[in-house]
Amino acid sequence: MVATRLVTVDEFAAAPLNGLWELVDGEMIELSPNAGRSGWIGGQLVAFLNEHVRPGGLGWVFPADTGFVLFDDRATVRSPDAAFVRRDRLPELTDTFVPVAPDLAAEVLSPSDRMADALAKVAMYLDAGVRMVLLVDPDTHTITVFRPVGPPTKLGIGDTLDGGDVLPGFSVAVAEIFA
Repeated sequence: MVATRLVTVDEFAAAPLNGLWELVDGEMIELSPNAGRSGWIGGQLVAFLNEHVRPGGLGWVFPADTGFVLFDDRATVRSPDAAFVRRDRLPELTDTFVPVAPDLAAEVLSPSDRMADALAKVAMYLDAGVRMVLLVDPDTHTITVFRPVGPPTKLGIGDTLDGGDVLPGFSVAVAEIFA
């Protein structure tokens, strides 16, 4: 077994990397690019969130290539497929990784994703304080909503996704996300 040297968030930020990477507990992990359909769905989520967030100055909506430092005490930078951070938690944008975990994070499954890995990522987001995690499955046209407390809720084509107390007033038909 070959031991790999763990890196800090600052070392990760300065590394001359090509492609998509995340940092998980000091270990650099290369990611596969999104497939066309999952990338498009992630873009749809960003657009729908931004339509609600931007006019009222509620915060910031981020696309898939944005890194978030999830923990103060663990070298971890993750990049959800879509994310929202309230303005009161992030008054101004930085030129570094976003220094807080998002309030809402969405992961869109790609054909190469393993469900166990996706659920581990959901658990990590919740552990980091993310208040709403969306696991979007393009194959079944469902969105599973995870929150820190309570069981997950699965939404289908006939349902409406709302922002609840995380993003009050946000609402979009699930069918529109997959349209």
